[in-house]
Amino acid sequence: MSLVHLQSAAGSPRGVTARFARSLAALARRGGNLLIFAVFGVLILLPLATVLLQSVLPWLFDPLHPSFRFDPAPLLRAFATPRVATSILHSLELGAIVAACATLLGGIFAVLTLRFRLPLRALVVPVPWLVFLTPSYLKALAWVLIMSPGGYLAQLGLMPAGLSDAFFGLGGLILVHTVGLFPLPAFIIGGALAGVGTDLEDAARLAGAGPLRIWMRVNLPLLAPAIALSCIATFAEVLSDFGLAATIARQSHFGLLTYGIYVAASDYPIDFPMAGAQALILLLLILAVVFADRLLRRQADAKLISGRARASRVSDAGRWRWPAALAALLVAGLALYLPMAAIVLRAFTATLGYGLAASNFTLAQVAEALSPGTAASAALLRSLAYAGVAAVIAVAVALLLAARIDAAGKSLRAAVLGLAVGTIAIPGIVLAFGYILVWNRLPGFSTWPLPHYGDASLLVTGYVATALPYCLIVILSAIGQLAPSLGDAARLHGHGAATRLLRVTLPLVLLSVVTALLLTFIRTMFELPISQLLIPRSGSPVPPFVVRLAGHDEDGRAAALSLVSMIVAGGVAGGLWLILKRRITFGGALKGMR
Repeated sequence: MSLVHLQSAAGSPRGVTARFARSLAALARRGGNLLIFAVFGVLILLPLATVLLQSVLPWLFDPLHPSFRFDPAPLLRAFATPRVATSILHSLELGAIVAACATLLGGIFAVLTLRFRLPLRALVVPVPWLVFLTPSYLKALAWVLIMSPGGYLAQLGLMPAGLSDAFFGLGGLILVHTVGLFPLPAFIIGGALAGVGTDLEDAARLAGAGPLRIWMRVNLPLLAPAIALSCIATFAEVLSDFGLAATIARQSHFGLLTYGIYVAASDYPIDFPMAGAQALILLLLILAVVFADRLLRRQADAKLISGRARASRVSDAGRWRWPAALAALLVAGLALYLPMAAIVLRAFTATLGYGLAASNFTLAQVAEALSPGTAASAALLRSLAYAGVAAVIAVAVALLLAARIDAAGKSLRAAVLGLAVGTIAIPGIVLAFGYILVWNRLPGFSTWPLPHYGDASLLVTGYVATALPYCLIVILSAIGQLAPSLGDAARLHGHGAATRLLRVTLPLVLLSVVTALLLTFIRTMFELPISQLLIPRSGSPVPPFVVRLAGHDEDGRAAALSLVSMIVAGGVAGGLWLILKRRITFGGALKGMR
């Protein structure tokens, strides 16, 4: 008689192998989720945490005697220092005034362009997007050329007495910020205005209300949440801006918090505790603004878009047609055309003092920016290389993370999106200071070969960290629209995760990927705070180089390099867009799978 041993499926070798495979799959899923948070942790949360700790643990990064002893002295010293206390008040004052002015200007611009059929519309409608993509330090340089005592306005005899002195102070900062940030309220209020429609206006008109009463009693209350959000967003933008703080505000001795952080972290001897204290104060102010934004979004507001809602009526404006068009053109001129004209003129003139004399025009400065071997062309090539590498890395990482997040479920998606949106609110100058602390002082990180403090690798890493949240939001929104059946079909055909990502997901979201790539490239080309604090030993990229030239009265070279950089970056981005757009065909991913 033979003895037969019966084994259950769980105890068989095949069952053990299946359980082991399931365990590995579960571990991989958990490891993938941990990897997502690890990327955000190393690139963003760790630098931010070091900044916060530095403000209350001032000896944490002491090279000789590091200590975890809590001491609020840096914070108290920051508030007790007249310069820092004044910079806090200046930042709050400037932010509040600009928030009101920019929201008013952006709201008026949105109404003019969305509710009226204006002449010369093509000269007005693209302006907010172009202004939005123009870096603040370039706007500052242009307005300095216009408003300085020997600037273009004075040369044309249009400078009233005392206007130039008034510009270099709070008044000038308000003007430049207002015309530079009005696109943000224009986008927010314009979106809300498009959803309001004309149903309620028609009802009020039938009840005998006039146009002014309709706007004050009907439209304005409906737009109130958008107006409030515009004020909050603009206030946050002013607080975190570094471009005007390092140019007009510095020249005017109008101290702002962002420039105070830069001075404390870059002057010798470096005062890390003071920089950390000011960074903490700035972060708390930004956090208060973000909290106000979240609180406002939770409030119940009117839901006006339904299946029977009618689109907004576009009016000819009657006799007010040309006055409305001239008002919109005035805003466009102050925000875009006048500053760009100043940059172009200064790029092709030898000196500002001789103005528009024929003998003053020259190609030397533009030629220097384009000639190989010059400092300006070297800065341009470095910026192109850094921006290209950072854009590719940021988009590649965002694509991998987005694919993983979309497959993981709604909870992880909501958590990562919240983290990404919160990261966008972090001022670049604070994040750059955190990178200095981590890769220069934190044990373990300071000895890493890549990225390494003082090298271009750390600058590119900083660029990737600032661009990653934007790329992730853009790509994740596109991947979220794909039907799960596409991936399931590819899985049934035996294709692995990498193949499904490259041959199914990527082609179907390629338009969003290319959009994120090009926007990251252009944004990185003109990114100032990260570039200013993380300048590599190999040489400066364009933004700090331009700011340094402008600060040393070499505004002609600064304008020429800025103009060439805009043309080259725009040409590269536009050329890539035209080439790739022709190759992007919906459904092309599935052809190779059959």
